[in-house]
Amino acid sequence: MSVKTVTYGEDFLDKLKYLRNQEVSTSQETTLSNIEERDRRADPVTILARRIENIAASGSGVSSFDLERVLGRNDLLPINFLQRGTLASRAVCRIWVGDLFGSNGSWGTGFLVSPRLLLTNHHVIESHDAATRASIQFGYEMDTSGRIREGKAFALAPTEAFITDSELDFTLVAVALKSDDGEASLADYGFLRLDPTLHKVEPLEFVTIIQHPDGQPKQIAIRENKVLKIGDQQDALKDNFLWYASDTAPGSSGSPALNDNWQVVAIHHKSVVETRIHNSVEEIQLTNGEWVPKSEAEKLSESKIKWIANEGVRTSKILEQVNKIQTQQDGSASSLVQAFLEDAKGIRVFPGTTPRESVVTSTTSTLTTAPTEDGKSRQEKKRPRPSSDGSVRPLSYYQGRKGYDPDFFGTTIPLPELTSTALAFGPVAQVEGTQDNILRYTHFSVVMCSTRRLAFYTAVNIDGRQWIGLERKNDEWFFDPRIPFNLQLGNDFYGNEPGGNFFDRGHLVRRQDPVWGEETTARIANSDTFHFTNCSPQYFRFNQSQQLWQGLENFILTNTDQDDLLASVFTGPIFQETDIFHRGIQVPQLFWKVVLVVDGQSQLYSSAYVVSQEKFVNDIPFERKPVGEFNNFQVSIANLETRIGLKFCDQVRKADVYTGPSRGKQLRGFSDIEHPRRK
Repeated sequence: MSVKTVTYGEDFLDKLKYLRNQEVSTSQETTLSNIEERDRRADPVTILARRIENIAASGSGVSSFDLERVLGRNDLLPINFLQRGTLASRAVCRIWVGDLFGSNGSWGTGFLVSPRLLLTNHHVIESHDAATRASIQFGYEMDTSGRIREGKAFALAPTEAFITDSELDFTLVAVALKSDDGEASLADYGFLRLDPTLHKVEPLEFVTIIQHPDGQPKQIAIRENKVLKIGDQQDALKDNFLWYASDTAPGSSGSPALNDNWQVVAIHHKSVVETRIHNSVEEIQLTNGEWVPKSEAEKLSESKIKWIANEGVRTSKILEQVNKIQTQQDGSASSLVQAFLEDAKGIRVFPGTTPRESVVTSTTSTLTTAPTEDGKSRQEKKRPRPSSDGSVRPLSYYQGRKGYDPDFFGTTIPLPELTSTALAFGPVAQVEGTQDNILRYTHFSVVMCSTRRLAFYTAVNIDGRQWIGLERKNDEWFFDPRIPFNLQLGNDFYGNEPGGNFFDRGHLVRRQDPVWGEETTARIANSDTFHFTNCSPQYFRFNQSQQLWQGLENFILTNTDQDDLLASVFTGPIFQETDIFHRGIQVPQLFWKVVLVVDGQSQLYSSAYVVSQEKFVNDIPFERKPVGEFNNFQVSIANLETRIGLKFCDQVRKADVYTGPSRGKQLRGFSDIEHPRRK
């Protein structure tokens, strides 16, 4: 690879040299923000808040050390930095691009940014034709014994997706699903998600570069890459880049530059050398201090050149340009690129993945129903079994489950329809053995969102005439084997949390609701409610309070039981893009209920409620958000439909007893509820 020389003017180079040779304290009068006028981007409080939010969203966890490190007071890193780095490195590959005759070529580095797309530099793969000649190799690296692993080679598939841009120096291209020898799947290597938000890294923080320099086995540069400058509002071209110091030879073109939480902040683009103009000749300095003409330096090994900074193309700028190009292509736009953009924006996240989590370890689907020779499905044979994270029953346990009965009232009340508003948060999880993807249990049903790993909604029938009171004993929670386990939140989220468990496994279908009928049936229904598919993270004070969620549930059921009424209850979280991240999961801040009751004269009544756990956000460390006081609301069915993206049938809407203002009515107590009662 020839030496790349970039000139930014003596003022910029002087600043780089100043920052390399002097520690800059944020408490001193002279800071980087003074030097680069960083206050033009955002105020310090906003920057800090966004940095912490990005750390929480990355999936690496947040601790007090993260806050101290961002503030420059501590450079310690959690031990999972190494573990997550190993996982992140799986998505990085070396690239060989042969010439037209196949006798020569050049090396580069690239990395997966979606289940099918690879990102590298334009100057590594600059055309559709070059992509057809290229080969990529994952896993070419040393093992723990120092032996070289050859890894697996894959071909590129530019006919499925190909976008390149010479100005920003990037190429986005599809990769074949299987390795050349057919033994490895691309999904095994995961991907590094690109996040369009700003403030993933700030000056004086460090970046880590995973690379294949000159096609060598995979290597990593950890602590010699201090961020010097991000963008340049005075120069539109320079605003696309960030610069980081380097005391070593530059890494390979196309390598990911990652922050301490393994979020990609840039793609390595080129290097800045120590340069000067001497006697009208551009000269480059060598590591031994000697100055030589640029033409002579280009013939030397990169290890002899004095490099003062590396330049990376900012992630946010790449995403902006990809979106622009994709929009211009109209009918010829690639579905793979569109899915990549929707995932990055959080519109429709890749199934089985957590929104904004930076390191996605695998995209292999575990749901396969094709029969094997002994008649069992591959799902039963190959799906990983959860251990301490939760229990699991055999598929045969669920045979005969009828679920929610739409004709329970004698008139048909179908399940609500999911509109595009709801589906923007993710597709419905596919349920083995069904066409409608409904999880059916005893007297209730659940429809799951594969991206949020929580229910879109639950629906239960309650027969107050046949209700049986069963005591709650030792809880045992189960995964449902009819959908992939990685689409269900287990005890890994709800338990074993440092500093105490903030969230309960909050029942959506209340445990007592489906417990009616013959005692055997009632006991099965009781047990069925203890599935991870039927719970959502609820802050313990919210879940257990008689004035909040549990109190509303008790009030509804008590009215139903005492009057021997028939009732159906629909429940679910309200998904919002602003939902906080906790341990890699977006936790709902609002929940809703729709209650249907039929009285003795077969008259249908309905009512809708929204209950919030927003105020408890402030009790969770480093997940602070300005929210108002706790609120319970009763709202109209029509208002709720707009908020949750569900559409109920006309009978439910017409039966609404609510008469308050369209925005909803705040509930001070249960006496404020306009509740459906027998007339």
